[in-house]
Amino acid sequence: MPRDSEGAIFWLTAASAAACVVSIAAMEILLAAAVVLWVVTRPVPARWPSYLLPLLAFFMTTFISLAMSPDPGGGRHTIQKIVLVPMGLLAASFVTTESRAKSAFKLLLAVTAVSAIIAIVQFAIAEATFLKTGQLVNDPTLVNRITGPLGHWMTFSGTQLLVWCAAIPATVVLGRKWIGAVFISGIAIILGNTRGVWLGAAAGFAFIAWALPRKLIVFAVVSLLIVGALASPIIYRRVMMSLDPTLATNYSRKAYWSVGTRMIEDHPLFGVGPERIHDEFPKYYSGPAIDYYGHLHNNFLQIAAERGLLSLAAFVWFLVELYRSLLRRLGDRDDDTRWVTLGSLAALTGFLVAGMTEFNFGDSEVFVLLLFLISVPIGLVPHVQEDPDRQPG
Repeated sequence: MPRDSEGAIFWLTAASAAACVVSIAAMEILLAAAVVLWVVTRPVPARWPSYLLPLLAFFMTTFISLAMSPDPGGGRHTIQKIVLVPMGLLAASFVTTESRAKSAFKLLLAVTAVSAIIAIVQFAIAEATFLKTGQLVNDPTLVNRITGPLGHWMTFSGTQLLVWCAAIPATVVLGRKWIGAVFISGIAIILGNTRGVWLGAAAGFAFIAWALPRKLIVFAVVSLLIVGALASPIIYRRVMMSLDPTLATNYSRKAYWSVGTRMIEDHPLFGVGPERIHDEFPKYYSGPAIDYYGHLHNNFLQIAAERGLLSLAAFVWFLVELYRSLLRRLGDRDDDTRWVTLGSLAALTGFLVAGMTEFNFGDSEVFVLLLFLISVPIGLVPHVQEDPDRQPG
């Protein structure tokens, strides 16, 4: 039974990661099933990622911030997210061969492409409605952005970004037919009209471009240029809106920084308390109306203001350890599995840059998908492993 369960746990883990792009409920159910089956059968020992210590330190400092908060009950959701951390352990412990890594990426790409197609159709409908009504509330470049099967455009764009970045080097080994799925995801990212995600995609690709085959680089760049040219009127509209100082989505960015830094000055160690930015924001702001101030649209600013500088230090430690370990593995990895580490670095860089304009670390779907992508290289040792799925000859 333990040996038989190993394959089942792998597929549950891969399916949970893929579900991040379509349904948070499905993701949580599949993740819970994988954890329960692992605990019951214990087919393999756990592999402990080096980033686990700073990540746990982050949750510990969050717990301290919650304890010091004037409303601990209101921020308990931030601590409950620790139940999502096992995704990293599962990926490191069960995605242990290149064949499993390929299977996981194929599933992830297939589901991501379906999610992207749904979003592209949404955009076409929304754009037609906007052109007919001319009302800002219907504009898919600003207020009515595409969400795919997910609940919010930032979640949709954030998950598409991670998969797109990680999948580009994967196409080298998956085959040409999977390039189409990456291309569809790229279209959805462009039509998502999320500026931070655009920058994140560019940064993630640029960070690993030096290690990619020249043909793949040319294809990726030319494809995006073609799509960009076709969508240029839409992109132009989005850029022009970004320069409009009268839009709340623009002047609010300055307000976030101003309010966030003042919160940090007043509450340097423990912050204003998890999930309390919305309650505290009006005390620090008296300017023009802002539509949304539930968070500060920047990972570093949000964590420091909400949970304090101790949590920010743990978060920075987490990122530094990830880059350190992945870059070290990139130097040790043979050509057969190098693509996995490159994909992890691209996804991590895309996440980091996009997080300069969005609190994507607080998004459960993005968090779980990131854990999966950065943990897969850990299970792939530098030398060829015995494939646990291979039948003895």
